[in-house]
Amino acid sequence: MIIIIASTRVPKINGVKKAVEKISSHFGIDRTSISFSSVEARSGVSDTPKSIDELMRGAQQRAQSVYHHHDNEKVLSIGVEGGLFNSGEKIFLQSWACVFNGARFFFGSSGSIELPAELANTVMTEGVDLGVAIDRFAEDVDVRSKQGTFGILTRDLITREDSFETAAIFALTPLFNNAMY
Repeated sequence: MIIIIASTRVPKINGVKKAVEKISSHFGIDRTSISFSSVEARSGVSDTPKSIDELMRGAQQRAQSVYHHHDNEKVLSIGVEGGLFNSGEKIFLQSWACVFNGARFFFGSSGSIELPAELANTVMTEGVDLGVAIDRFAEDVDVRSKQGTFGILTRDLITREDSFETAAIFALTPLFNNAMY
C-alpha cells in the first residue's frame, strides 16, 4: 500500500504516519507493506481556515490533488488541515483529515480547544494568520512547525502532530474496519 501525504510539514507527516502505524497494527495489516511519500499540496482555502466546511474542503483538496493511480498497489492520499471554527461567541481550533482512495473521500477530525480571547480576536477580527498570531502570543518562532497552537495551549499535553494523528485515525477507520463500513 502506498500512502501519499499531501504536505511537507513535519507535524502533519508525523501525525499521519503515526495514525497509519496505529490503525494498521490494530487491524492486523503488515506495516512493512506500507510505503510513504510526502508532497507539497495547496489547500485552495485560506491560510487559516475559519469554518469546519473550509477545513474539510482544504483537507479534501489536498488529498485529491496528490492522488495518483498505481496499477499494482493500493494507493491512499491523505490531506490534513488545521484551522478555526466558531460556535456562538467561542472560537475553537481543530484539525481535519481527508483520505482519498481514488473513488471516495473519508473524513475525520481531532478534538477541539477553545482559543484564548486575545488570540481568537487577532486571527478572526484582525485577520492575522494563526501561525503568525501564535508566534506573537507565545513569544516563540515557527510554533506551527513544532508543537503548534495545540501544544502551546496544552503545554504539550496534545500537540499539533497529535491532533493530525487523531484526525487521520478517524478518516482511515472506514477503510480498515470493513466489517462496520
